[in-house]
Amino acid sequence: MSPGDPTTGAPGVPGGWAVDEAPLRVAVLVTLVLHDAAGGHVKVWERFADVAGDSPDIDLTVFFLGDTARVIPCGDRARLHLLPPRRGTNRFRFMDSGAGHTDLAGFHPGLAALLPGFDLLVSTDHFAFGRTAEAVARAHGLPLAHSMHTDVEALTRTYAPAIVRRLLGARLGGWMAETLRLGERLGRVERRRLYRHLSRCGHVFVSHPDDGDAVTAAFPAMPVSMVRRGVDTDLFHPGKRDPDWLRTRLGLPEGRRVAVFAGRADGSKRVLVAAEATRLLLDRGHDLALVVAGAGGDLPRAQALCGDRLIAPGVLSQADLARLFASADLLVFPSESEIVGNVVLEALACGLPAVLSGRKGGTARLIHRPGAAGVAVHEGTADAWAAAMAGMLGGDRAAQGTAARAGVEAATPTWPTVFHEDLAEPWRALVAADRARRGAATG
Repeated sequence: MSPGDPTTGAPGVPGGWAVDEAPLRVAVLVTLVLHDAAGGHVKVWERFADVAGDSPDIDLTVFFLGDTARVIPCGDRARLHLLPPRRGTNRFRFMDSGAGHTDLAGFHPGLAALLPGFDLLVSTDHFAFGRTAEAVARAHGLPLAHSMHTDVEALTRTYAPAIVRRLLGARLGGWMAETLRLGERLGRVERRRLYRHLSRCGHVFVSHPDDGDAVTAAFPAMPVSMVRRGVDTDLFHPGKRDPDWLRTRLGLPEGRRVAVFAGRADGSKRVLVAAEATRLLLDRGHDLALVVAGAGGDLPRAQALCGDRLIAPGVLSQADLARLFASADLLVFPSESEIVGNVVLEALACGLPAVLSGRKGGTARLIHRPGAAGVAVHEGTADAWAAAMAGMLGGDRAAQGTAARAGVEAATPTWPTVFHEDLAEPWRALVAADRARRGAATG
């Protein structure tokens, strides 16, 4: 399975799209709220829309949830279209989670009215927008593809028990979640729902080989192709290193080492493992601070573990995140629910060595020079993470940074490359093949 894996056809543009044809109108559907602190699923499509804004033959609309209906232009040929949810999870306090709010409705009439004018529909989840796309594709004979961005089973295992505890109270909700193993049960339910949605699609885009294998095992005839992740290597660059800014911004004394955790500060990213490992190192005499760049429900517990050695600046702008990565000493990212891990690529691009999970769902595969640019931790204990962190902190920081950056430059494409090779070419081929089938059927 190669990136993009397009089928070439008509001359002019790779993927069977002639240059004199009207631009291909593509609707990408993300049933998540667009906001500054949104996660990687949202940010990835913001970046693709920025790239598509100047595309000669792709006209891209990415639909998100928002408080009000509005359109945000991203150049001449791309836009973000926000629609209010019908049954938004933001209405229910017990549904709060770090993964972001979605729409519980089974159908979105406002979206359904807009989709028939597109040439291709691309769902990115199986929630309200995805189910609406199914109905519109079926009614109007439009091709429907799916792009996988989230390990929905792993996230459900994490968030479902927490929601039940908030709804029923810690004691009763906790007892039910543990006794009935609600996380595991509901995780399997969501996976079945996702695969039911995939069965109605004509192509699946994945970002991890394991997902591709799983889809192929379930649907042997389903076309599957990879969508890599890009990095803005100009923004995320070792040249952003500014130790004086870091010390001033965070109030750090001279000589204190800085480990960074970036992302949702909750169980889905296992921030408490980073905090527990930091606590062990502090108890062993290391002069260390843990910076948690993000927000989430486990942040108070992490703060209690590390005291004033945990610094929580909140969700940072991309520019400040790049400076933090370039100026710190180590990325600590224990998450085991990642399909890709955008923050890891961005940190490595800044020359920040990393300690990453080597277990299923971890991101250790992103280290292209293990030992030089980072290490994988194959155990889930705080002791194992503390040992790995201590080992990296004892190494040559400059050499580690050089290796981290070199790995990204050698193996990670830019966002424009990913968009044009992994998305635009297969999109053209999908629509061309669909039109050929319909032409043959009517001819």
